[in-house]
Amino acid sequence: MTSNAQKLGDLMLHGGDRGILFRDTNSNRISSVVSPHWGRRHNHEGETSASASSADGVYLGRSITYATNMESPYLSITLQGYISSGTYYWAWALWNGTQNHWVPLVVHDQPNYSKNAKTRSITTIQGAQTYNCVVPYIGAVHNYSSQSWATFDCRNESDGDALYIYGAADNGSGQTWYANASQTIYIKEVLIGYGFVTGTQYDHVMHGN
Repeated sequence: MTSNAQKLGDLMLHGGDRGILFRDTNSNRISSVVSPHWGRRHNHEGETSASASSADGVYLGRSITYATNMESPYLSITLQGYISSGTYYWAWALWNGTQNHWVPLVVHDQPNYSKNAKTRSITTIQGAQTYNCVVPYIGAVHNYSSQSWATFDCRNESDGDALYIYGAADNGSGQTWYANASQTIYIKEVLIGYGFVTGTQYDHVMHGN
């Protein structure tokens, strides 16, 4: 039987920054419980696209300069997207082009939300741990579909870092990225803001507000 001391050790609540950190015994990671909040910063309705020519992902034309004075170290992003007809599905992630690493998702390993085609190793109170960084697609593959909100943990990013939305051809689960220049990824209706949001975006949600 697990002792009360062990249970307390597993919990290890601490933090701030509008969230609480704890040890998730299911994934054996330090995870975050974030209070819902939102401050919109970017609203990109127009379409952008890029050939899925690299297994390391390609820039999809939307970005944000991270600021540490926004009262939240979390970035929530939603968009609509699809990949043109061909062999593969698609997935997306957030690339720190200033420091050359991926930005981890708040949830380490969750089907249809947080997968490991790209990961990031971060030093925590439990030592160095690897976190998932990839958001797999949902909905139709080859037609525009609203994607789930994804919240990225930017507590280890720096003020002024350039963060880019990257996409890639994918095996469908978010676990493997491929280079396939014959397929093109399209995105539009991109909303980027500081805070924590869940759910799925639909047409023009919060545009113009």
